[in-house]
Amino acid sequence: MQAQPAPFLFKADDSTTGVLLIHGFTGTTLELKPLGRHLHAAGWTVHAPLLKGHGVTPEEMGCTTWVDWFVSARDGYRLLREEGCELVVVVGLSMGGLLALKIAQHEPVAGIVTLCAPLKVRDPRLSLARYLQYMFPYAKRRGRKADHIEPHLYVYERTPVSCVVSLEELMHNVRYVLPRLKQPALIIQAVQDETVHPASGQMLYEQIGSADKELVLFEQSGHIITLDREQDRLHETVTQFIRRIESNTRSHPNT
Repeated sequence: MQAQPAPFLFKADDSTTGVLLIHGFTGTTLELKPLGRHLHAAGWTVHAPLLKGHGVTPEEMGCTTWVDWFVSARDGYRLLREEGCELVVVVGLSMGGLLALKIAQHEPVAGIVTLCAPLKVRDPRLSLARYLQYMFPYAKRRGRKADHIEPHLYVYERTPVSCVVSLEELMHNVRYVLPRLKQPALIIQAVQDETVHPASGQMLYEQIGSADKELVLFEQSGHIITLDREQDRLHETVTQFIRRIESNTRSHPNT
């Protein structure tokens, strides 16, 4: 039986650092739970909102746009601040990485982590979606994920093409924003990514305005990097980045 996705909030007792986890396009919080549990065990409050239109039905998703998804993610950031988190790091998987970058445009986040964020995708149909959406309102799902990943996903068997168009609009919007972002950034890209072109990581690294930035490649992982074979390394890489952000903030509290 397929698990039902829902937002999660893991509260820490003795920390004012929060981590916002943002899932990807047509994805859910289920793909972020292992990372969320690890970061909570490291001592931080962790929240993953369920983006509007996700984890329900394709028809409900078809009534949403990237602005709705952004509002869901930003509300998650604000919830962490309401929980007393003075320092918030945003972590986004795939499209969630784009939303993390948008939040950093509008909110004083302490750091940004993108996981396989799409500035360039493999599927050439993306550029045609805006022309095809009225003739073909839904696109059938193509293939399954690896056997160690698929059972942990909540999937739509068809995707609203209008939402694909909105995703492309978000990608263009983020490209425009990138040079203005100055927060420390950790950019993680899976080399075996079957959805996002692996060049996206390098493109993001080159275009973001952060002086403190790092690009880390995961040679053995695919697009859902949070559930793939290098997830232990992923957990440690993200943890070390957040700890460094905390340390730098304590050393330079007014910067």
